[in-house]
Amino acid sequence: MTGRVKPSSNKLFEKSLKQKSGENPSGSSPAMGVYESAPRAPRGENRQIEQMLSNIITRLERIEEKIDENVYPPESAIKPELIRQVKKAEADIRKGKGKTYDSIDDFFREIEA
Repeated sequence: MTGRVKPSSNKLFEKSLKQKSGENPSGSSPAMGVYESAPRAPRGENRQIEQMLSNIITRLERIEEKIDENVYPPESAIKPELIRQVKKAEADIRKGKGKTYDSIDDFFREIEA
């Protein structure tokens, strides 16, 4: 034996290898079954998937930028007078002295006046 593979057995080996790897030797649609990873998408769909993922990443980056823009002042920057007013308003509401409005429009009119 010379260690060479006979051509006919080589073709059989390639055929069985293609069938095991999920490739369809006839060139038609891939065989249905269980895959260890996602089956390959047709060439045209790859471009659509790449474009969709690119759009998602771009949108996520914009959202991240908007989140980073929101900056709240440190608690020490809030004036003590404002804190007193808020605490007084909370106490008045608990006592039943809070104001009520019939609609949000009435509330806005009160604030703007």
